[in-house]
Amino acid sequence: MDILKKIFGKNNIHLKVIRIFYNNNGYFNNITGLAKTLDVSHVTARKVISDLVDAGILKEIDIGKSMVIKANDSSPYAKVLFDFIGSVQGIKESKSIGEIIERRAREAVVRDAEVTD
Repeated sequence: MDILKKIFGKNNIHLKVIRIFYNNNGYFNNITGLAKTLDVSHVTARKVISDLVDAGILKEIDIGKSMVIKANDSSPYAKVLFDFIGSVQGIKESKSIGEIIERRAREAVVRDAEVTD
């Protein structure tokens, strides 16, 4: 299981929204689009977005008659949160690279042993 899901919960809609904005730099959408992306009701999406806007992670922008949501790049809270997510993913990636190196080293030892036999 993904470590962020362990920290924040498996079915945490807040985390899903945060990850959408983290993984798609410059991403923006409206409430209806996010609700469809998340496969949740408009009311649920509105509640989650309101929480994240209140926390300073996201911000709402008026574009004509539409309201869109995007990451709040000027928020210190958003920066710390996104840095944390990046750090957690970096640990996982470096761990994976280490495992690949170890496996290849073991395979090389086995191949060398087969060649000398």
